[in-house]
Amino acid sequence: MRWVFRLLGLVVLIIIAAIAAIFLLPSDRIAGVVEERFEAATGRALTIDGDVRPSLWPALGVNTGAVSIANADWAGDTPMVAADNLSVSVDIGALIGGEVRINGVTLEAPRIALATDADGRGNWEMTPPAATDTGGTTETSAEPAGGIPAFTLDEAVIADGQVTFQDAAGTQIALSGIDATFTLPDFAGPATLALTASANGAPVSVDASVPAFASFLDSGGAVTLSAGAGDSTVGFDGTAALAPLGVDGSLTADLSDMAGVFAALAMPAPELPEGLGQNTLTVTTALGFDGTTLTLGGTTATLDDNTVTGDIAVALDGPRPRITGTLNAGDFVIAGDEETSEDDVAQAEDTGPEGWSTEPIDVSALGTVDADLTVNATSIRTAQSQIGRTSLDIDIDNARMVIGIRELVAYDGAVDGQIVVNGRSGLSASADLNGSAIAISRLFSELLDYDRLVALGDMEIEVLGSGNSMDALMNSLNGQGSFSFGAGELLGLDLVGMLRNFDSDFVGEASRTIFDSITATFRIVDGVVINDNLTLLAPLLTATGEGNIGLGGQTLNYRLVPKLLGDGQDAISVPLLITGTWSAPKFRLDLESIVQGRIDEEVEALKDEVDDQIRDRVSQELGLTEDQPSAEEAIKDKVEDELKRGLRSLFD
Repeated sequence: MRWVFRLLGLVVLIIIAAIAAIFLLPSDRIAGVVEERFEAATGRALTIDGDVRPSLWPALGVNTGAVSIANADWAGDTPMVAADNLSVSVDIGALIGGEVRINGVTLEAPRIALATDADGRGNWEMTPPAATDTGGTTETSAEPAGGIPAFTLDEAVIADGQVTFQDAAGTQIALSGIDATFTLPDFAGPATLALTASANGAPVSVDASVPAFASFLDSGGAVTLSAGAGDSTVGFDGTAALAPLGVDGSLTADLSDMAGVFAALAMPAPELPEGLGQNTLTVTTALGFDGTTLTLGGTTATLDDNTVTGDIAVALDGPRPRITGTLNAGDFVIAGDEETSEDDVAQAEDTGPEGWSTEPIDVSALGTVDADLTVNATSIRTAQSQIGRTSLDIDIDNARMVIGIRELVAYDGAVDGQIVVNGRSGLSASADLNGSAIAISRLFSELLDYDRLVALGDMEIEVLGSGNSMDALMNSLNGQGSFSFGAGELLGLDLVGMLRNFDSDFVGEASRTIFDSITATFRIVDGVVINDNLTLLAPLLTATGEGNIGLGGQTLNYRLVPKLLGDGQDAISVPLLITGTWSAPKFRLDLESIVQGRIDEEVEALKDEVDDQIRDRVSQELGLTEDQPSAEEAIKDKVEDELKRGLRSLFD
């Protein structure tokens, strides 16, 4: 930052004023002159607590006691810079010749407090008092490069320093134990900086060199930089400018020690799975910055055994950084534990019955950036699943992410649609998806932990849920959908065996039902799938079904009515009740309904027989014969005759 070099330049003013007064002024007057000159140049108060002590041997120079530089008015009363001691030595021979050549500057235990306000203004930005007009001539000082008087500096040393930074949002960075060395043998020549420090207990380092210091301050120039945090390193080779701020060059980074990086930032390190940088994370890119937009061109990132390439731009002039660009990956593998250990099983037993996780889902990261990204991959494989060609459009706007599926080859079929994750007020999620020729067994197994249906089919689903855990989301789902499956198998259930033997024990690993098709539509209400029109067609039977499937509670309450097809015989039909949980379903033949159906048939037959007997008795009483009207018509005729006789009697 330019303010560092300004302060170094102002040290020169202190030296000149002090040396000029070595034999002429007492120490308190020297301190006063230095303080006045500093405030005139910067608009900030410089305080020297103690005498300014000139020295003649072994080098010409000055030593001070504690020194401090006042903070900006809006940044509080704490000094921006405070140090226990400042010492400066100069080359007396060069000084006699009219050249300011500084042999050494040492600042002991400096404490530097940096801050920015809500407008992004830094407390290191210093504004000198307005220039005065004397006789029509405005007093100004010559500043040949970047506002800093020309000087040379063999070595400037900071020992045991500390720097703190805080912005208006409360972000804090603290460096302690700073040891730094700056050299500038020629003001127009090369400058170097070497710094080591501790950031929140993690070692950090910076090494930088500028081949042409004066021109770098004026208009920018070549820069070589390397920095480290823990065992992670970042290197830059290119050009940079201070005003306006700009960067252009190549950057390489090895961030494999993420624990060291995040420790330096006082943040917990993310637990990355293998494949996303757990062991290896390196980046090479063409870095550019124009003051508002950061560009990463031709980027190649290595994440363990995966490689991602692309071009990214980050705009910094909005309410949040906005990331745009395209990322391309080949066969991307995210490894994980495929087997469950005995300890995991014991822990699951201790936590109670199976179900969705109640752990809070944190989507706060969605509110930190906006994005408009395209992500492509040849394939993506995890320990639990694998999908083929993938092309996604990812749009993030104010904590709301929309994933548009341009292409997704999954579960042997194709999927399109979109998924929305909204973290603006709590968490809500929705999906509007269409799948064709999907391998249903793999889909249900991976998404719903249900693996008893083997088939290829088409699916449509539109669903919305809200809640801050997986359990809450699944119990809040509402929506609708449909599916149509082709030929396949129902595992663990032999419907034909059940019907032929009137026995519900035809279940288990060896049992299965082969079918030609299954179709259904459904509604989802508060985490429960409601269906009343399932149709199953099979070589030996047909079936219809209706009932509920609890997505939230992972429960089953379904009634399937299979009908066994016979050769010229009446079809056998026994309803099957499917209840229990997904992991432990229960099957029971509804024999009671068969008995009740037979009773209802007997009752109807008896009613018909009684009705016939009543009709016969009435016919006998009325003296009706087969060629005469029915009993109902005879009674009707007799009533009409009686009414007619009654009416005639009224007029007789």
